[in-house]
Amino acid sequence: MVYDANDEAARTRALDDEKDRALDLGLILRDERGRRFMFTHIFETCHVRRVSFVSTDTHATAFNEGARAVGEALLEDIRSNHFDAFIKMMEEFNDPND
Repeated sequence: MVYDANDEAARTRALDDEKDRALDLGLILRDERGRRFMFTHIFETCHVRRVSFVSTDTHATAFNEGARAVGEALLEDIRSNHFDAFIKMMEEFNDPND
C-alpha cells in the first residue's frame, strides 16, 4: 500500500487496512475449504513450484511469471501472518511426491 508517511491519518488508515486484510485472510484460512481454495489457487492457478518458461512463446512465459508472482505473494502473506494455517494447509493438501 502506498501512503504519505508524513501524514499521520494516512499511516493510521494504512495500518488499519493492513490489519483488515490479515483478518480477511485469517477468516478464509480458518476453514478447511478456505485452505483448499488458497492452496489450489497458489499452486495450480498461479503455477507456484512450476516452471514458467515456455520456450516458443516469451509472452506466455511473461504471463506465467505474472501469475506466479501473485501466488508467491499470497503464499508469503500466509506464511508471514498465518503460519499455523500455512502448516496445516501444507499438511492437508501438499503431495510430497509432486
